[in-house]
Amino acid sequence: MRLSLCTITFRHHLLSLEDIARWAAASDFQGVELWGAHARNMQHMTDRNADWMAAFGLSVPMLSDYLPFDEDLTSLRHATSNLCRLAGRWGARKVRTFAGKSASRDTSPEARWRLSARLKDACMMAQDQGCQMLVETHPGTLADTLASTQRLLEEVDHPALGINFDTLHVWEGGADPVAAHRALLPHIRHYHLKNVRSRAD
Repeated sequence: MRLSLCTITFRHHLLSLEDIARWAAASDFQGVELWGAHARNMQHMTDRNADWMAAFGLSVPMLSDYLPFDEDLTSLRHATSNLCRLAGRWGARKVRTFAGKSASRDTSPEARWRLSARLKDACMMAQDQGCQMLVETHPGTLADTLASTQRLLEEVDHPALGINFDTLHVWEGGADPVAAHRALLPHIRHYHLKNVRSRAD
């Protein structure tokens, strides 16, 4: 397993990507997962790319962002294309998103169908640009329970779709992380791990 840290961890800190990369390399990480907002903010810095990161002995495995599935199709396609373009600049072959902004139990059949169709459209675009589209297991989305996540995979039914398995979020959703991992394993392409001691955290 290759270990990376995510720049979203430092979103409330005044640190440059160079500071983060140096710390990651010194701490024996193999990569830096870029938050989409950070990647967009560096678009004008033409020297910031996969080669720049490789100089630290690091790679960028994934860009993590939030695609606008609730907006019009043109906006979604533009956002998807831009995210995949940025991923290519950093040598990342995976992009992560959330499956909407509503919990599965609060989503109507019509809204679920629409989001699934748009996610499939985004997967097709990602595949065309050499990327995998990963949905994160996360509360308040269509991947908030094991059953809903499995259903979403079946509804979208696209080879570019995979799962970013966040163990904490699976646990928060009430599922047994070990059982959920076993069930989703054929689709898991990336993991998010966090330090947690109890639900009070």
